[in-house]
Amino acid sequence: MVAGSLAERRILVTRPRHQAESLGRAIAARGGRPCLCPMLEIEPLAPLPSGWWQGSDWLIFVSANAVRFALAAGLPADVSSRLAAIGRATASALRNAGLPVACEAPPPYTSESLLEQPAFSQVVGRRLVIVRGRGGRSLLGRELQRRGGEVVYVELYRRRPPGMDTIAALRDRLSQGIDAVLITSGEALAHLQAAVGDDLPRLQRLPLVVASQRLARLAAQAGFTEVILAASAQDEAMLAALERYFANR
Repeated sequence: MVAGSLAERRILVTRPRHQAESLGRAIAARGGRPCLCPMLEIEPLAPLPSGWWQGSDWLIFVSANAVRFALAAGLPADVSSRLAAIGRATASALRNAGLPVACEAPPPYTSESLLEQPAFSQVVGRRLVIVRGRGGRSLLGRELQRRGGEVVYVELYRRRPPGMDTIAALRDRLSQGIDAVLITSGEALAHLQAAVGDDLPRLQRLPLVVASQRLARLAAQAGFTEVILAASAQDEAMLAALERYFANR
């Protein structure tokens, strides 16, 4: 038996590949066996005009991917807009790029908790740019508009389902045995359920570590019987929830 808090545990990691690799290394460092099966692929959209951020009072980033693609789209370190982040990973991505975070959504790191912050209670006449992928939740934009703000969406990337090779690899790994699954988005959860086909009942019996209360509710509604809530979607939070689960078994 390999030493470590996750000794020989086979952990299915469903994040997009560029985000999953560091988590996979951390699982391996704890003696676990990471199985990387991205249930989302992230692709950039067409380039934006130069200076797309100009004239905004706030830039609100909904994900670490939004930060990554905004930087690739020319966002400068000396941007004059105030920056807000939904999620600890999103805030970390901004700070790691040398960008100050003026407002960060507190636990449970959602649009709702960001809207509760004093900075967004009075937005009449303010131009608020929501930086995100194509689609996504509309609650934040609707509520900011209701409060009198001018809301603009800047969509920098799109998400697509996994390819057939990934689905085949997933089904093979599930047939060989998986000890736990990590999920950080509702879209990935939906794709995972669709991908496993007739093996869905087996999947639903596995421990499922999720990154938010909203995901926990979605998983329970989808028939998962053992849902473990992590404090956030960051690697260390997901790992901590996973380690607690196996330590208590």
